[in-house]
Amino acid sequence: MDVANKEFAFAGSLDELKAKGRLVLHGDHRPILVVYDRGRVLALDNRCPHMGFPLQRGSVEDGILTCHWHHARFDLESGCTFDLWADDVPTFPVELRDGQVWVKTTVTHPDPAAHWRRRLTDGLGHDLGLVIGKAVHGQLATDVPPADIVRQLALFGAQNRDGWGVGLTSLTALANLLPMLPDEEAYLALFHGARRVAADCDGQGKPPGCGYAQALAVPLDDSAASGGGRAYSAHRD
Repeated sequence: MDVANKEFAFAGSLDELKAKGRLVLHGDHRPILVVYDRGRVLALDNRCPHMGFPLQRGSVEDGILTCHWHHARFDLESGCTFDLWADDVPTFPVELRDGQVWVKTTVTHPDPAAHWRRRLTDGLGHDLGLVIGKAVHGQLATDVPPADIVRQLALFGAQNRDGWGVGLTSLTALANLLPMLPDEEAYLALFHGARRVAADCDGQGKPPGCGYAQALAVPLDDSAASGGGRAYSAHRD
């Protein structure tokens, strides 16, 4: 079997897809939804990125796929969501070969760590617990050091609140514990620290020229992860 066929899986005939409107491709890979819409053949992850509901049970109208659980909406072609809390759904390349539909079964973000950093910022900005949790887990899964996540959270807190609050205090305390925690508990510490920072910044604003963010925007290693409170105190005084 050539490389092209190893990367692609047969989903069904084009005639069958036209008749049914959608097919689900199963295998060792993730379940993939193949949709025929207005002359286009499109493929995307069959699991809603919000909470995993099968997207095959959703509805398609005007090129938009709507999940029938929480009504998250996705652009069929790009997979981009119209609802910030849902995240984008991965899409897959499709090839038509002699009336057959073939789908490439692997997909990755060009820069997964950058994707999850951006999603963490989204979650913090809107205080969305599920988005925050997935983004913290995603960064750890791509080998982002916990100290880097602490720095991102501390910078967000410094940039989005007028003054030090309980969120950054909680984050500092939890950061002190990180070197002593197993991986699963380190994730929980980062998640709860992030939630406290997001809640503390909700509806807040930082006036221009405040030095807290600049004090924290320096390379941070594990031994310095808990230094946010001291940096704040120095600039405050």
